[in-house]
Amino acid sequence: MADVELPEEANSPFERIVALTIAMLAVVLSFVDNTGDNAKTDGIVKTNHASNKWAYFQSKSLKENLAETSATLLANLTAADPTKAQAKAEEMKKEVTRYESEKKEIMAEAKALEKEVEYAMSIDDRADEASLLLQIAIVICSIAILVKWRAIFYVGVVVGIAGTAVAVSAFMM
Repeated sequence: MADVELPEEANSPFERIVALTIAMLAVVLSFVDNTGDNAKTDGIVKTNHASNKWAYFQSKSLKENLAETSATLLANLTAADPTKAQAKAEEMKKEVTRYESEKKEIMAEAKALEKEVEYAMSIDDRADEASLLLQIAIVICSIAILVKWRAIFYVGVVVGIAGTAVAVSAFMM
């Protein structure tokens, strides 16, 4: 492989350090963006599951209401066979009780899914914050190369460290 000659400007140790720093920040940024995207997708999927659970809860509520109404009507009917009407009314009351218990389970599952959505979205929010800081750090470090000021480079490094710290907190959630 032929030797690659770097432009004279790129031979400066300062510029090499800044370029290496920018590359490292870009790698961290790619991991953070991936984590945020995954968390967002997970949140969307879990939101859909929670919505389905709430729809299921609503259908059970409607069935419960229908069974309760049927039981009330049957209990109040004076049919030719009051014993049979009373037995059917008791059966409907059991259905009401069953629907009440099923609704409690469904509600618990839906609320648990909503908490998972909140968790995933908080990871996404934290990843977005880290991503923003890392992007700003890359821009600041790029400016440092152009103006050749170490102070600007150090500001970029500090912002990059802050972005990395926020990213680590997203990974640890």
